[in-house]
Amino acid sequence: MDPSKLKESEVVELKESFKDDALKSLCAFANTKGGSLFLGVKDDRTLIGGEITDKTQQKIINQIESVLGIQPEVILHKNGSDEFLQVIVKKSGYLVRLRGRFYKRVGNTTREMGIDELVERLKEDGDWDSQLRDDVNYKDLAEPLTISIALSAFEKMYGTAPSEMNVEEFYERLGLIVDNKITNAALLLFGKRTAPGFRFAKVRIGRFKNESIILDDHTIGENLFNQLQKTEQIIKTLLKKRYKITGDSFQREEVWEYPIPAIREAVLNALAHRNYHITNAHIEIKIFDDHILFQSPGTLPEGITIDQLNKAHPSIRRNPLIAETFFRSGYIEQFGSGTLRMKENLKAAGHAEPEFREEGNSFVVRFDAALETIDLNSVDLNERQIKAIDLARNKELRASDLHGKFPEVNRKTITRDLTELVEMNIFEKTGTAKGTRYHLRFKQ
Repeated sequence: MDPSKLKESEVVELKESFKDDALKSLCAFANTKGGSLFLGVKDDRTLIGGEITDKTQQKIINQIESVLGIQPEVILHKNGSDEFLQVIVKKSGYLVRLRGRFYKRVGNTTREMGIDELVERLKEDGDWDSQLRDDVNYKDLAEPLTISIALSAFEKMYGTAPSEMNVEEFYERLGLIVDNKITNAALLLFGKRTAPGFRFAKVRIGRFKNESIILDDHTIGENLFNQLQKTEQIIKTLLKKRYKITGDSFQREEVWEYPIPAIREAVLNALAHRNYHITNAHIEIKIFDDHILFQSPGTLPEGITIDQLNKAHPSIRRNPLIAETFFRSGYIEQFGSGTLRMKENLKAAGHAEPEFREEGNSFVVRFDAALETIDLNSVDLNERQIKAIDLARNKELRASDLHGKFPEVNRKTITRDLTELVEMNIFEKTGTAKGTRYHLRFKQ
């Protein structure tokens, strides 16, 4: 390729080196028509000169993938003894951001999208999961294991045996392939490991002693069906469990630290409803000694509130194709009921109700451990607090009840002891003033 014939345009940009403005140009190309960034080329189309090593090329590729979440094609060109690099990105099936900002290509310039334009673009693009891909085809799908799982469930829904159904027909009937083009949903749900996918669409799971001490750390990728299954498997390896003997046959029953059906619902909701427009974050699951957090990129979709999650509520699906496929595959029982099933499963296992909240640009679900699974020896409790827990096992507790056991202790100190137990999520406080009562948050 002759660099002297290059000319900057809507799809061509020349850069001397790979810096932050190069990432802006690539982001703009992905959000417009795609394009080529030529590195090592001056504005006057002369070359910087020298060799571009494999290590340098790989470093550039890694930075593009990690920062922008897109996969470039890189071509090394030679002009005599000098080398220059062509970095090609295709138009993305979703809006790409760079450090929270969105860029577009206008002529031969890169410009930031305004908020009004961004909103309109999102409306035009429609649901993220229904957007069509130009960089994948049918061969990138149909991984045998996940397809067999889905087809078996599909048979129950439609009465059609998997052996009688063309796999491509299966995709089309679910709306995962449109006019022979692959949707984002199809690639996420059924993409092969080797398919060009979404580097940001992963689940990260950790066991923590506290916020600064990580005991175990795992990252789950591949398609969403694999993520759902492997995430549950990994979580089980990080949870504590005990056994109890049941019935006349003295069979041993596993009792997990948290009810597995509630965990499965939380993971499924995160995968089905996360905001996939956010490309710089993963789903995160953090397991602590006394609670577990499920954090998903994106706040609640418009039309649903935190309060509605605690009762029967309408189903507003951010990713309708993904949610519909999970439903037809038997993972979602009824739309809009996942949070209620979490509550029921936790309550049946002796846990407090789950907490739902929005935190920054993410949605968080918190499960508190049942009191019987908390090692009270590992919690910094004083003698009075241990006694308070014992007194509250059979009845509601008043501050005066505890003060009666420790008459030599100041009443304010007693109240502070009880307040700390509330802050530890061991006690729940009801009433005010003389009507204040303390209850254990968990069954014994």
